[in-house]
Amino acid sequence: MKAKIWLGIVLLSGSTLIYADYNAGLAEFRQRNFASAVHEWREAAEQGEGQSQFALGQMFENGTGVRESLDEAYKWYRLAADNDVLEAQVRMAELFLSESIDGRGPADAVEWLERAAQSGHAGAQFQLGLMYLEGFGVGEDATVAARWFEQAADQGHAPAQNNIGSLYENGRGVEQDFTRAFDYFNQAARQGDAMAQSNLGALYARGRGVEANHAWAVFWFANAARNGNEVAKENIQASLPNLQKKEVVGSRVNIRSGAGTDNARITQLTRGTVVYVLGEGEGWSQIYFEKNGEPMLGWVATRLVQ
Repeated sequence: MKAKIWLGIVLLSGSTLIYADYNAGLAEFRQRNFASAVHEWREAAEQGEGQSQFALGQMFENGTGVRESLDEAYKWYRLAADNDVLEAQVRMAELFLSESIDGRGPADAVEWLERAAQSGHAGAQFQLGLMYLEGFGVGEDATVAARWFEQAADQGHAPAQNNIGSLYENGRGVEQDFTRAFDYFNQAARQGDAMAQSNLGALYARGRGVEANHAWAVFWFANAARNGNEVAKENIQASLPNLQKKEVVGSRVNIRSGAGTDNARITQLTRGTVVYVLGEGEGWSQIYFEKNGEPMLGWVATRLVQ
């Protein structure tokens, strides 16, 4: 498991008071006066201000305005983490997960992830869910994994929504519930999560947690495939025979992003191109087709496909 590496500064905000020197450093950073930003943040950090400590840690880690030094970065991250800066706690865990700090590993990351997760950090909750699910740095426990995934999912974290949906679908760590699986997959799919889109398509195809609907199955499989999910690309073929198959009858037919000529043209299709109809209404049809071997969705005037 590889830790995420942050590039650049995470700009923190909140309802708590912030030292003036932190804001001064932030202003300098936004103007790309990096050495001045370091100066402002160092003054505040040495006074014990957590957000400045975290910002200074990032500057040292990335070598921005100072000589790059992971040791210095770690020192300031640790101080910020002890000051309850959630992003610093997560960054500490990421360094331990990647074994970037000598003598520290996944088991050491758990402490910081739990502190951040208990304070409501969705990313930490998701990471803890993964670790408990896989038994990585902790004892394997799908029930605990499900609890952390669900907390992150309920904050809108799309990968967590997909993962808790998968646990509900398979009855792992929770009682099997296809309806709840559908709800979580649907939430993540609408945020663009490719795995959730594929999983949602599979539920529609199988009629689990929702009435079987191959048009919706193809719709979500196609979105997942266009987002890089290869399994979804294969699954499209299983549902297409259940849809109405037609051919383009015009010589150069515009395919649009929505029903109506006021929507943008996404491509053109030539006479004889095979399309599959997902739905029809008010003279327009939503279709699935392939172009250059890639799955596509669009809208076409119904009279132009027969």
